[in-house]
Amino acid sequence: MSGLRVRYVHRGYFPARAGAELMTQYLAATMSRRGWDAGVYSGHVDQDTARFMQETGVKVQPFPATPDDADPADLVHAFDAYHPQDIAVGLRLARAWDVPFAVTPASAPEVWPDRAAVLDACRRADAVFALSTAERDTLRDAGVRDAALHIIGQGPHLPGTPDPARFRREHGIDGPMVLFLGRKMRSKGYVTLLEATRLIWEDHPDTSFVFMGPRWDDDCAQRFAEYADPRIIELDMADEDAKHSALAACELVCVPSTVDLFPLVYVEAWACRKPVVASTFLGSGEVVTHGRDGLLARPAAGPVAEAVGRLLARPSERRAMGRHGHDRVRRELGWDAVADRVHTVYRTLIAARKQTEKAR
Repeated sequence: MSGLRVRYVHRGYFPARAGAELMTQYLAATMSRRGWDAGVYSGHVDQDTARFMQETGVKVQPFPATPDDADPADLVHAFDAYHPQDIAVGLRLARAWDVPFAVTPASAPEVWPDRAAVLDACRRADAVFALSTAERDTLRDAGVRDAALHIIGQGPHLPGTPDPARFRREHGIDGPMVLFLGRKMRSKGYVTLLEATRLIWEDHPDTSFVFMGPRWDDDCAQRFAEYADPRIIELDMADEDAKHSALAACELVCVPSTVDLFPLVYVEAWACRKPVVASTFLGSGEVVTHGRDGLLARPAAGPVAEAVGRLLARPSERRAMGRHGHDRVRRELGWDAVADRVHTVYRTLIAARKQTEKAR
């Protein structure tokens, strides 16, 4: 089925780079390598989100004003229920062109601004890609057809070249290092980790905490000012080399998110043989196997501090969890495996649509 056209619909999170954006980019690039004519429709092509994708060779275009203003694709795939208006654009294009429509919600239901619109689009979609069994079951309970639901998981995104020794030198880190990587928003747990630092220092006073990612909440500056300490290192958005270096340099990754589906940062940590400390979100017990590739803690300073302290105090257990996570990525969570699952669904949907057309 080479030469077929697939169009993705997603706008991104500039200045952050969220998992939904990266998945859109990976799929477009992967399908292009497999012979598809793949491109992305975005409502913000003048933003750096588009530039990031274009630098990887992905074609990015503005939404067509009407379906007639663009060449029809063979399949349309919309990403991210946090932007339900974009999912609606994808559905309109697919229906106007009479081609299959796929959607990846990618965001937890708690952050959907229009739950009814998202679920309506998922019920009308030919394929809905879930990141976990828990997400699939939630969508099924909301009326999405079981035959349309497919679990695809996550894959790591680590194109940079790591230099952990240099990262530690540049930031004056001599002892253990705990890494928070992601948007600095309460639901991701950065405030919980800040509150936990003083409890952790009681037993591990030489531990440094690196918070890497863009400020998202309005009071981020105030929160970091309240916990000002040379052992707390706040970094903004970083390039891929710095991100990979930070993951390679740390002892563990702590992102105690409460509103998520399958945080990409956990997979990236495991790819670097690092355990994770996570919290409770939809399907968290499925994503993180407690005691094997990380620890699950209630989303409060005390439980998070206890989990981080346990891993700092037990290096052999910490390394074993990192190895188990790495093995899991190698077996189940590689990007090629994710793309293969999606590609199979694409081929099946298009073949079925062509068969239906012949029968008319």
